[in-house]
Amino acid sequence: MAQPAYPVPVAPDGRPLAGLGQRLGARIIDSIIVMVALLVVAGIIIGGGVALLSAAIGEDSPILPITAIVGIIAIVVGLQYVYEIEIPLRWNGQTLGKRMLKVAVTPLEAGTPLRRGQLTYRYLVMLGFNLLSNCYIGLLDPLWCLWDKPYRQCLHDKPAKTVVVKVDPAAQPPRY
Repeated sequence: MAQPAYPVPVAPDGRPLAGLGQRLGARIIDSIIVMVALLVVAGIIIGGGVALLSAAIGEDSPILPITAIVGIIAIVVGLQYVYEIEIPLRWNGQTLGKRMLKVAVTPLEAGTPLRRGQLTYRYLVMLGFNLLSNCYIGLLDPLWCLWDKPYRQCLHDKPAKTVVVKVDPAAQPPRY
């Protein structure tokens, strides 16, 4: 078998790093899944809650939009927490998008398990950059992996000490 013309970047545990296209594809798939889930869940919960509340206190109450906005924010943060933190903890660092594209988040330190704190820190940094995306500073986070050496980390991977690697589906059965 011929050697590649350039060395394949690897994580500290020896697994090859995920490609930029794989990371982007997984993020797009994950975003679509979260958006559909948010529309369904928020539509049912907020729609039903506002309908009940408006029947009880009247349609012109200022409490209705406040309740709806607070409810939507709570649902968005709650669903993203479950999707970005709890699912990867149970699926060896994979969300549905990462699983489809055969990549996973793993600790930078070889041989250590992925921890809830790492994933939470990673998510909070990503959320902070997403909030800054309107002033273009937020774009630094996903673009950082284009020039990061040696582990192709985005900015949200740096403080959490995580890296995204390619996964051999036969090597790791999913953990439930």
